[in-house]
Amino acid sequence: MFLGSHTAIRLIMTRERIGADAEHNPSGRAASVDSRQIDEVVTAVLAAPKYRTIDPSLVRMLAVRELAARRSFKEAIKATKNKLHQIAGAYVEQRIDVASWIRRLQAHDLSCPVTASDDELIQAALAHPHAARLGASFVRASLDLMARHASTRERLPIVQRFYAEIFADLPPIRSILDVGCGLNPLAIPWMPLNGDAVYHASDIDRTIVEFITQYLALVGISGSVEMRDQATHPGGPPVDLALVLKVLPVLDQIERGAAGRLLDALDASFILVSYPVHTLGGRRKGMEETYERQLEALVAGRAWEVQRFGFPGELAFLITKGSRSSWKSSGSSC
Repeated sequence: MFLGSHTAIRLIMTRERIGADAEHNPSGRAASVDSRQIDEVVTAVLAAPKYRTIDPSLVRMLAVRELAARRSFKEAIKATKNKLHQIAGAYVEQRIDVASWIRRLQAHDLSCPVTASDDELIQAALAHPHAARLGASFVRASLDLMARHASTRERLPIVQRFYAEIFADLPPIRSILDVGCGLNPLAIPWMPLNGDAVYHASDIDRTIVEFITQYLALVGISGSVEMRDQATHPGGPPVDLALVLKVLPVLDQIERGAAGRLLDALDASFILVSYPVHTLGGRRKGMEETYERQLEALVAGRAWEVQRFGFPGELAFLITKGSRSSWKSSGSSC
């Protein structure tokens, strides 16, 4: 059953989870550190400008683990920061200034030079009713901002093809959940969504949550955005399509088994999972084969249908929940 109801855009901030829930260790090991030590590590990590906007519940969970594994308090702080860098910090090369970025999207400035490929993307986006209302300057600014996050920058050369090919195999999509969204909602003008589509998103960074909330309001799309640690609290509202783009490898860095728990928890008719096929530094290292085996293992034993899509720089799988499991290939593997 497809969902088409509208909800008011709301900013849902996950409260700091303390006590037994905050100190829960997903691996099942009993925590060997006291609350005072945990609080001190969390406070020290969140004091760093780079991590002060990260979900405190995630920082606390990592602090519990690192305190149990490290020889000293300083080592635990350093290890927690290193893990957060791998999870989030490495992808955002420039801090988000929410007010400045929204003004950039609203500005009627067409002076920024564009390449031929950019011009093609702009014209394609202007066919989207929400983008057409805001004009070419809005689309140019969207492209510029998407290039400031590593994940969306890698997808920019294929963004139109990526969504066109995947949505071609789907019924009308009236609701989306973008898990670990980063700046991906800025790609909405290239998504062939139903006209009254509702867009939900989650991320571990409060600044991203604030920015995407204001972005959806600017574009005029109903939905919700929440700060949520998907490793320990997986899921979200029921939707037609869940986007899980380059998220599963990050979840498994946080906690082994978190990727499978997320897929099980998502209440979605379809789930689009993707993986990078090279590192942030550009090395391939057999990642495509590794991630394809991982996805096969994740869906093994589940009554899901899986369709494979190969794109330059990204490997994607469209999962249909509740169907007899099969393995199909669409497009060429790159």
